[in-house]
Amino acid sequence: MTTDNNYRRGLYMAGGTAVLWGGMAPIAKIIAHSGLSQVSVMCYRAVIVVFIMFLWFVLRKESYKLVLSRKMYGIYLLLALFTMFFNATGYLISCTYLSVPQALIIHYTFPLVTMIGGVFVTSEKPSVSQYIGSIMVLMGLYIGFMFGTTASNVRISTMGLAWGILSVLGLSGQTLISRKISLTGLSDPLVQLFYVHCFGGLLLIIGKSVLLGWEDLVHLTPAIFFVMQYPAIVSGLIAFGLLFASLKYIPASIASMLCTLEILFALLLTPILLHQIPTFYEIIACGIILFAVLYSTWKPKKLSRI
Repeated sequence: MTTDNNYRRGLYMAGGTAVLWGGMAPIAKIIAHSGLSQVSVMCYRAVIVVFIMFLWFVLRKESYKLVLSRKMYGIYLLLALFTMFFNATGYLISCTYLSVPQALIIHYTFPLVTMIGGVFVTSEKPSVSQYIGSIMVLMGLYIGFMFGTTASNVRISTMGLAWGILSVLGLSGQTLISRKISLTGLSDPLVQLFYVHCFGGLLLIIGKSVLLGWEDLVHLTPAIFFVMQYPAIVSGLIAFGLLFASLKYIPASIASMLCTLEILFALLLTPILLHQIPTFYEIIACGIILFAVLYSTWKPKKLSRI
């Protein structure tokens, strides 16, 4: 397969991740209204992903792939910390202290952080258009979620800001590390998916048992259990699998830019799932973000090595 075909394959995979992640915001709202903790949902996601992936390897008689070197076990443990704790849990906690606009603007600085980190971690120098695109995403977020409101006058919580920054570092870190090990050929995306959820799930289950408890499970109903399959199977298993696989073909900076399309798909699904119509400014913001992604990923020049 040619380099151009591989690049397009990576774009499609990362774009698929954005589409599937787009349903998470309205789904999370539905789960939150039920009283069930989002951390419990993440613990369930980890268990179901590990179970499905283990069956996958066993049925294909490829369980030998799960036997790794000590170095790879360490790398996957580090990835689990970045993915399941810093990124996902950090974002959820930041939302409890910050307004939604503040949380989103902080969270979606991650493409710019990823681009800067990529210079040092993967030695892939982003193009000027990619830097411009990431700044345009922030402009779109400001217009969509802050313009015309009083949210910008709300005092920012120091605790919320700290957890928000941790989430950004987690998402950027997981993307950069995944790209790094993909370039070396040491990592299989499916094995990575298994161990990230295995190690991350264990950490979350132990942490929740010790610090939070499981009293929130009284709110678990058959209807909410059905809704939980989206973050577990669609967002966790399929979307993360596509993201990890895409990093075999495209740089972390481009993958992170494509993931910002999650906002666009979230607003498209919100009227269907929550019966809330996007505002004029949110629609304008989606247009800016879409243009930013197309501008930064369309026919890029050959990546330079530092």
